[in-house]
Amino acid sequence: MGNLLSFPMNAWDIARDKEIGANEGLLSALTFLRDCLEGGGRNLSEDTIQRCVDATETAMNAAMGTERKLLRQSLRLDEMERLARTDELTGAYNRRGFDQEFKRVLAAANRYREKGVLIYVDLDGFKPINDTYGHAAGDHVLCEVVRVLDENTREHDLVARLGGDEFAVLLTRTSWADGLERAEIIKHLLNTTRVTWHDKNITMRASLGFQRFGPDDCDQKLLKKADDAMYQAKRLRAGDNRADI
Repeated sequence: MGNLLSFPMNAWDIARDKEIGANEGLLSALTFLRDCLEGGGRNLSEDTIQRCVDATETAMNAAMGTERKLLRQSLRLDEMERLARTDELTGAYNRRGFDQEFKRVLAAANRYREKGVLIYVDLDGFKPINDTYGHAAGDHVLCEVVRVLDENTREHDLVARLGGDEFAVLLTRTSWADGLERAEIIKHLLNTTRVTWHDKNITMRASLGFQRFGPDDCDQKLLKKADDAMYQAKRLRAGDNRADI
C-alpha cells in the first residue's frame, strides 16, 4: 500500500508558508507517514522510504515553525502587557501597573506578615516650569524625578507615575524606621536636585506623604492616607513660603 502513496512534493513550500500553510504542510507530512507505516511499513520501495524521510523533515520544520510563531506571539503579548502597565514618557509603572503591583505587594504582606512604606509624591510649581521653559522641559523634569526615585530604591521596590506630576514609591519588606529614613533621603534629593535644560538650571520641588503598610491593609485606604499626608506637607510648605514673603 505504501508503494502506491506519494508525498506531495510541494509540501515543504507549503510548510514554509504562513500560519495556514505551515499547518497544512505538517498535516500532509504526518498523514503520509501514517499511511506508509500502516502494517509495519513492510515492502516499502526505496523511493517511498526516501519520501518518508522527506516527510519527516517537513513535519519537523513545520512543527519548529509553529513553535517559533507561538514564541513570537507570546513575546508580543508580554510586550503589549508591559506597555499597558508602563508610563510611556518615564518608563516607570503607570497607574494601571501600580494598582496591580500594589495589590500583589499587599497580598504578599498579608501572606508573609511583611511591612513596608508607601510614599506619595507631588511636584510643587510644576506648571510654571511648563509655562516658562516649555512642555519638553517639563517632560525632562518628570524623567529626572523617576531617575532620582529609581536610583534611591531597591530592585524589589516599586516606582510609578500615577499621572501628571504625581508619583508613588512602594518600599517593600522594610520597617517603618528604615523606610522613613529612605523616604527622607528621597525627599531631600527631590528638593535639591537641579535639572539642566538648555543651559538653564531648574530646581525641583516636591511635597511627599508617607504611610506605613502591613498585613490586612487596603490599597485604596493607604493611598488616601498617603495622599492626605502629602497635601498636609504641601500646605505647610505654602505656609512657610508665605512667611518668607
